[in-house]
Amino acid sequence: MIRLGWLWPRGDGRLMVLYALLVIYSLALLWSVTEPLTGAYSEMRVDVPKSVFWRQLTWIIISWVAIGVVSRVPLRYLENVSWPAYLVVVLMLAAVLAVGPEVAGSRRWLAFGALRLQPSEFSKVALVVLLATWLGRRVEGGSRVGATMGSMVLALVPAILVLREPDLGTSLVFLAIWLGMIFWYGISGLLLLTALSSSVSAVIMFYSESILEQPWPWAVYLLALMAVLYLVRGGLLASGLVLGANIAAGLGIPLVWTRLQPYQQDRILTFFDPSRDEHGTAYQAIQSKVAIGSGGLFGTHYLQGTQKGLAFLPERHSDFVFSVAGEELGLLGAGAMLVLFLLLVMRAIRVAMEVRSPFASLLAIGVASYFTFHVVVNVSITTGLLPVTGLPLPLISYGGSSLLASSLMVGLLMNLSVHRYDD
Repeated sequence: MIRLGWLWPRGDGRLMVLYALLVIYSLALLWSVTEPLTGAYSEMRVDVPKSVFWRQLTWIIISWVAIGVVSRVPLRYLENVSWPAYLVVVLMLAAVLAVGPEVAGSRRWLAFGALRLQPSEFSKVALVVLLATWLGRRVEGGSRVGATMGSMVLALVPAILVLREPDLGTSLVFLAIWLGMIFWYGISGLLLLTALSSSVSAVIMFYSESILEQPWPWAVYLLALMAVLYLVRGGLLASGLVLGANIAAGLGIPLVWTRLQPYQQDRILTFFDPSRDEHGTAYQAIQSKVAIGSGGLFGTHYLQGTQKGLAFLPERHSDFVFSVAGEELGLLGAGAMLVLFLLLVMRAIRVAMEVRSPFASLLAIGVASYFTFHVVVNVSITTGLLPVTGLPLPLISYGGSSLLASSLMVGLLMNLSVHRYDD
């Protein structure tokens, strides 16, 4: 018989308090989106079924058990299974493209009878563990450039497969996890400058070509970059590397743009100019901002959000659940949720600083990178700061695969908090 003690996660109790408060937020918000408005709106039909709430509750129970199990797995076992787990999820991602059911033009799930799993969510966990193993074993010796390039390939494999589904938002998560972990590993300042400046070059080139339809902003950026490189006097080879990467990133944008799906292109263009499709592509972002803005400081009160209740807000139980929090709980209620996430990330960073083994430290940073990117991007999307990409809010949005993957990340932190002083 399984001892009931295994059902209680082992480790830092403060992490479990944060986890419990966040899933309570999730249940409260999902109950709200499945409830009709009262008073003058009592005749409105609720188009998000109550089963959404009960399924999420079921997944929370499963996830709690999963945290309890993961918190007790010896760290050496995690290292030993990192490669098999990675290969399994890569095969699952390939299977999604081959046999996964097509929903709204995308293939993102594997169906097992009535159960549907999203392999891309579990791929994030597998990548964090594998990168921690790969980089952790190369901290003491070996080429850091080689370790960096190898880790990038490991991150690109699932990212490319997920991009083919297509799921742009999720594919970027793998790169964000890699960037956070490689920074902690000790990426050189030159490589970091190359990566960041190349991203800026790509954005400016896109804005120049697709929005302004004028090439001069990108040209001005390159001239400014050349001036900066000359002033810092980083060496001819280093300056040439940075400049070449920026040029390649800018010239590569048209190629990447043509590879995006039409709906992805529309979302990005509408982000820069919402007036081009207010009742189509821009509708989600506009309604989300209306919902959050109408909440004010204290909110419209729980269960009384009109944007949510009158079905003006799409995907309010999944990608735009933060908008419901902003509308009904106001700045204070939604802000309190973000504080919980901030405390969770801070705990992860503290664990990364306290543990002794490189593997454990990198693992904690991988978890911190995962939550940071998810929360920042999801909130930025709902507030109109980024284009809509369909990225859930971890532990809050409806979805069994997302909840379980996020819970496994918390379980890893719980495990590390127990073994923080192990070599």
